[in-house]
Amino acid sequence: MTWAAFTSEWTKLKRRTLLLSTFLGLAAAASLFVILLFTQAPAHGDGGGLPSLQQLAKPNGLIVGVTRATMLLGIVAFGIAAAQAASEYSLGTLRQLLVRQPRRITLLAGKMLGVVSFLLLAFLFAAVVAFAVAIVAAHGRHVSTSAWFTGTGLGDLFRALGDIALAVVGYTVLGLAVGLWVRSAVFAVIAGLAWIIAIENIVVRIVPGTAHWLPGTSLATVASGGGEGISYGHGLIVGAVYLAAAVTAAAVVFRRSDVTA
Repeated sequence: MTWAAFTSEWTKLKRRTLLLSTFLGLAAAASLFVILLFTQAPAHGDGGGLPSLQQLAKPNGLIVGVTRATMLLGIVAFGIAAAQAASEYSLGTLRQLLVRQPRRITLLAGKMLGVVSFLLLAFLFAAVVAFAVAIVAAHGRHVSTSAWFTGTGLGDLFRALGDIALAVVGYTVLGLAVGLWVRSAVFAVIAGLAWIIAIENIVVRIVPGTAHWLPGTSLATVASGGGEGISYGHGLIVGAVYLAAAVTAAAVVFRRSDVTA
């Protein structure tokens, strides 16, 4: 059953070293973005791409720091997911799992749901910690937080959290797929991060029109609720196509892969 595969994956994921490092690491990263945002924000005008303190006092001010940390959160989610998928081959544990659950697609579905739910919970924990840090930082810079907790502010908050959560799911699924394809935790993480951090930026600089069709850019567009020159709907559709293709390819590779040796 998928539920059994799901709980089996969580048994591995809730190891103290992995759980604490993931949850606390993401919380620290998101909080760092918030602290830098508030400490460097000018009182008025343009802060070289940073919002001013006046802008941070607007209804969406609470979520700005977490939104700007999305790329880092996504990279961490990708790396953890890729490593978890690939390590099953390198450590030889996949053979044992298939003895207990020979239906490979069922096992894969449970494992994917387990990793996705784990990283979503880690993201939500990081967001809550970052929000607490933002409130403290706002009072330290004498920024009013009253607009953050109005109906408009809470609406912006939950909408942004939903968009970022979708992006985290996207990065996680892509990481799982890459991990299954290459079967090496180290190579999967390096290849995936190189693509997200460097290769896509190089491709866009050489051929700017490709920005509309790249997976990393599409997920970043979804996380930010729409980007410059790329609408939220377009990013959502392109991202969904990439994820569907990644899941399908991962299922085919996992079903046909040789794990008997």
